[in-house]
Amino acid sequence: MPNYYRISDPSDVRDLGEQMALWVAAGNPKAQDWALQPAAPSADAAWTDGAWIVPPAPTYSPEAWTAIHFSAMQVSALQRFEMALMQAGKPLGPLMTALKAWLEGMLVASVDPTPRSDWQQPPCSYEAASAEAVAALQS
Repeated sequence: MPNYYRISDPSDVRDLGEQMALWVAAGNPKAQDWALQPAAPSADAAWTDGAWIVPPAPTYSPEAWTAIHFSAMQVSALQRFEMALMQAGKPLGPLMTALKAWLEGMLVASVDPTPRSDWQQPPCSYEAASAEAVAALQS
């Protein structure tokens, strides 16, 4: 249902769909006190003083962005899987290769710890990469 806001007090937002239709049909001047609230531009937008306010995207340092996706133990385990595959003479699979490249990119990026909001998502999860490595080691 469409929401309307009171023109004199934009913080007063109501679902007036049916009521507004009745006011308009009857020529009730109350309909003039309300304006149709535009659709929110994004899910995190907040209606403030008669306008949608979109908060800035959160920013993260390279280290913080990496820590959101992988624990220190998981990064260490991935390194151990890589070493075990090398010692067994087996190549890294595509998931391990992609994740290794992503982690190395984040390591290089950490030279400049300035927080940013445009970091790329990792190419796969720890669970997927480690499962690939375990399967390769068991074959």
